[in-house]
Amino acid sequence: MAPASEAVLEKTASRADAAAIAVEQLTTGYAGHHPAIEGVEFAIPAGELVGLIGPNGAGKSTLIKTLLGLIEPWRGRVRVLGEEPAEARRHVGYMPQAEQVDWNFPATVGDVVAMGAYRPWFGRRQPRRRVSRATITAAMDRVGVRALEKRQIAELSGGQQRRVLLARALVKDPAIFILDEPAAGLDAGVEEDMLDLFDELVAEGKTLIVATHDIACVYRRYDRALLLDQRLVAQGAPQEVLTEETLTGAFGRHVMVFEVGRQTYATEPHAHPHGRHPAEFEGH
Repeated sequence: MAPASEAVLEKTASRADAAAIAVEQLTTGYAGHHPAIEGVEFAIPAGELVGLIGPNGAGKSTLIKTLLGLIEPWRGRVRVLGEEPAEARRHVGYMPQAEQVDWNFPATVGDVVAMGAYRPWFGRRQPRRRVSRATITAAMDRVGVRALEKRQIAELSGGQQRRVLLARALVKDPAIFILDEPAAGLDAGVEEDMLDLFDELVAEGKTLIVATHDIACVYRRYDRALLLDQRLVAQGAPQEVLTEETLTGAFGRHVMVFEVGRQTYATEPHAHPHGRHPAEFEGH
């Protein structure tokens, strides 16, 4: 019996280590508080665009911080590219919420993009990897901010600031991107451009984890959805996860996803005089 059990454990660990991200029975949170997430388990293969969805307070930020190695698991196991999250940081590009950044800091667009090479957002500066001028320029070109290179970041619009943060994540060519509300506040056209870039990155074999409130967009454009409400409510193909039943259970109110032609919408019935829910649930 013992050898068989050990073989099963080894096989399970091997599968987890082969995934781009593997989370096994994760429970964690903050000192002096109840767990923010409990018993969360999923595995993400390389080369997928994954939407992380859940109501406010569901534990999305806690999960992101754990994947980045900023929070230690209380129980369970987390592997990023087969390594402990802290060891895998060199392979991860992170884009924080724009609201978490001090945009009054005296830096140009070019300065901020170049910062992606040494990852100051982990709380301690790690050794700087030499990044060529061409690499920095290519990252700015890819998100359409090269013409803004000499501009102070405080002078930019919200949409421009988000594109700068994305360029900063791109500059070291990571295997995994973890993006926290990258399209919040963007107009439909700019968001579509960002999604097209996500598709390109996935085609290159990159893995993207995107925390978002745009349920309809995940339903329409993403490969996988993780629906979180302290525990993992559902995971899998968006069309299977983002159902009326699971969304209503997670958000505590009646939510439906439906399609009209090529458009997808998430709506709370009867919540709006025109039958459409406010922006956080609308598709484009």
